Amino acid sequence: MNSNVNNLHEDEIDIKEIYYTISRYKWMIIFIVLIFGLGSAYYAYFKPDIYKATATVEVGLGQRSSGGDILTMATDPGRLNPDTEKAIITSRFLAQKASENVDKTHHYYTNIKFKEVELYKKSPFRVGMNKGFGIKFVFYPIDDKFYRLVVDNAKFSFDKKLQYNQEVINKYFHLNITLLSKPNASKYTFVIDNPKSIKVGSVDVQQTSKYSRILAISYEDNVALRAKEYVNALASAYIQQSIEKKTQEATKKLDFIDNQLKYITQNLRSSAIKIEDFKKKSKTISLSVKAESIIKKISEQDAKLSEITMKEEILNNLYKSVKKGRNLESLVVVGLGNAEVSLSDMITKLQDAILKKRLLREDYTEMYPEVRKLTKTIAQLKKMIISTIKNMQRGIKEQKILLQKEIIKQQKLLDKLPADERMFGQLKRKFAVNEKIYSYLLEKRSETAIIKASTVSKNRIIDEALQPKSPIKPKRKLIVIVGLILGLIVGILIAFIRNYMDDTIKTEDDISNLTEVPVVGLIPHIKENANKLNVFSSPKSSVAESFRNLRTNLQFMVSYRGAQVIALTSTISGEGKTTLAVNLSAIMSMANKKTIILNLDMRKPTLHEKFDIPNGKGMSSLLSGNASLKDVIQQTKYENIDVITSGPIPPNPSELIQSPFMEKVLLKLKEVYDVVILDTPPIGLVTDARTLMHFADTSLYVIRIEHSKKDFIKSVNYLASLDEIRSLGIVLNDIPMDKKGYGYGYGYGYGYGYGYGYYEDDKK
Repeated sequence: MNSNVNNLHEDEIDIKEIYYTISRYKWMIIFIVLIFGLGSAYYAYFKPDIYKATATVEVGLGQRSSGGDILTMATDPGRLNPDTEKAIITSRFLAQKASENVDKTHHYYTNIKFKEVELYKKSPFRVGMNKGFGIKFVFYPIDDKFYRLVVDNAKFSFDKKLQYNQEVINKYFHLNITLLSKPNASKYTFVIDNPKSIKVGSVDVQQTSKYSRILAISYEDNVALRAKEYVNALASAYIQQSIEKKTQEATKKLDFIDNQLKYITQNLRSSAIKIEDFKKKSKTISLSVKAESIIKKISEQDAKLSEITMKEEILNNLYKSVKKGRNLESLVVVGLGNAEVSLSDMITKLQDAILKKRLLREDYTEMYPEVRKLTKTIAQLKKMIISTIKNMQRGIKEQKILLQKEIIKQQKLLDKLPADERMFGQLKRKFAVNEKIYSYLLEKRSETAIIKASTVSKNRIIDEALQPKSPIKPKRKLIVIVGLILGLIVGILIAFIRNYMDDTIKTEDDISNLTEVPVVGLIPHIKENANKLNVFSSPKSSVAESFRNLRTNLQFMVSYRGAQVIALTSTISGEGKTTLAVNLSAIMSMANKKTIILNLDMRKPTLHEKFDIPNGKGMSSLLSGNASLKDVIQQTKYENIDVITSGPIPPNPSELIQSPFMEKVLLKLKEVYDVVILDTPPIGLVTDARTLMHFADTSLYVIRIEHSKKDFIKSVNYLASLDEIRSLGIVLNDIPMDKKGYGYGYGYGYGYGYGYGYYEDDKK
């Protein structure tokens, strides 16, 4: 139960400490919040707007048919992969194509409401440039014939009045400026980018869902119109390139067929001539049934052997391409039948990895983790492809051997026939094979010509981009809010750092944590009121009440009735020791106690100023034997208060205070007065106070809030350890006031806590 109470008390102390720290540095925190708020507002205002335009396209992600003849498969582009299509859309090639229809190289700027704004298609002049790309030019229109051109950078400076449509040629640039309309501004800037190094920019391509064939193409730009035009141009260029790709494939197919037709036509003509010549010489018109059967089987085996030979040739070329690593991006698996599906998958993955690596290499080095990962993937895919090709090559060789054995077997049967019939059969076999291939090629040529003439892309634009009405960033409200929050966090952090670094005493808890000496008085901040005692001037104020509580506590600190000697000291000057002494004397006099104050701080006397009395004679005069006690006691205008000032500053104040005569003076004064108050020198500077505290019945150590350091408590603990010093207590001075009375969280050791909100300073 006790531990819970203690924990609750510690939590309350922490909350009080946090509240106190924030309250103490509130103006600094507010200032930092305002600075951050203004800074974030400035940043948000001048940061350029970014607009986003989006177009959607449907991608024909068809899969290659496993059926069909060898020539059809040879011209089939294969499956389309979404990642591949994304890489194509974000490629520099397509960016170059789109930039042919959208001007991304010419950038013209002017200032509108202190902000730099780009004038896309709204510039009053046009710049043609052959050299000087990337240089920032400043353009000042003069009239409809002349302008001023300024360049000021690290490499060179240029400032000259020029004429419109005049070729400007020098070492650094070559340009020509044409006036289109009357300029509205007095100053413009422009930068022309190199058209050969067009950047892809902020292009983003995403599938609308995991299995969707719809791709959303987005582009961000600081000009809304250009964002719309560029993303539409990019979508159109993507559709156009797919059409061009298919047209190129059809053209390649036609070229291949035409070349084969030339060769087959020659073979067919030669075979026909040979048959006719043989018929004339041998007078053979037709073959027997047995010969026809053998010739047919041999022809079928020859056709199969030709097909396998073609597959073998395709695999050999594919093997060489993969082994050497040439033109892998355009590699297509054709003419391999069902076996090519798995090989095509691996090649597609290889091409995707190569494209991704190429895009990453535009921004990163070979040592970038993702690039290194793709390099390993490419190497592994190449090994797998080469291994697969070798296995397929072995299978084809086995098929060739079997076919060749079957042809040899049929050839032996053919050799048993009569010579004329055997020769005629071989000639007819060659003619039939060539005729069949010729007819097949003619048919395919007609089909391909039709395809080329009517090529349509499998891809299509679903929605063109619209011009965005509002920017997607910067989020100006969010930036300002974040700035204010960040300012608040930084302000509070600095406040706690300052509080941590500040080693002054700020609360009563700081004292209770460092010493067991009780706090017997809490004195709030006393306003400046020159030469007047606050207790008398405002008897109903919280200040006066705090001294009444101090007077009560002092009564409990002594166990006997009679005159009381009270010594006040502090560590250094400026802690309010003298002010407390005069107000304490006032509160004692108000209780009808005859009081006298002795100013023993002879090095820096100020007591006489508080009462507006002369300082011609005083303690220095008395202790040095130059005046009597009666001569140095001065009456004040306040009833029951007398004062002995310090007198002239002596050369040896310590010796005077430590003389035996000092104790005699105090004994004499105790016979006349109820309270004798000793205003002693600061104990941290000289030892006089310690000597005087030996004579005192009660000693008060003055600590000033936010002025006295925590190290000063060491002096308090030292004094408390001395047996000759009696009834030592601490007075906490200059406590800040809040609107309700005393500062938050103050109370004192004897159980007397107060927050006298109903006491108000008397209005005069």
